[in-house]
Amino acid sequence: MCDDSHLESNDTYLKNFSIIHRFSIMYHLRSMKEFNISGHQMGYIMHIYKNPGISQEDLASYLRLNKGSVAKGIRGLMQDGYIRRVQNQHDRRAYCLYPTDKAKQIVSQVELELHRFNEILTDGMTKEEKRLFIELLNKACRNVLNAAGDARHELSQPGPPPGCRRPPHCL
Repeated sequence: MCDDSHLESNDTYLKNFSIIHRFSIMYHLRSMKEFNISGHQMGYIMHIYKNPGISQEDLASYLRLNKGSVAKGIRGLMQDGYIRRVQNQHDRRAYCLYPTDKAKQIVSQVELELHRFNEILTDGMTKEEKRLFIELLNKACRNVLNAAGDARHELSQPGPPPGCRRPPHCL
């Protein structure tokens, strides 16, 4: 976790987001190890559980990922028996996603771990600070999505930004 004594006024949002992101990955991998799922997959399971029959395209749109990333992300969940993919009867090119009984059995554990991480993230914050924190994060997210426009789909691929052939020149 972040030690407050090392935080300086010139720490950037990028550094802080990076620390939070890396720790959340480690935390969720550890907390969900017995189920063999990652934090990203926890998000897939929860959204599919709450929206059974959602299309892969709608899931990708909700998560702000491209369809290929979602297909890759759910592949492991299907192999491990958490998600069932059914061809859409109205559009043979599309697939609908459903949680299996196995996924339904771990939903309460997933929710608990998401809640626990949220508690870690907001530890020491007042109720008002927690509300403001979430509100500001949502606002920042909307701002970057609006600024990215259609180009936001290009950013779902790992590696250097699109059009950048040599990462050192892109800094």
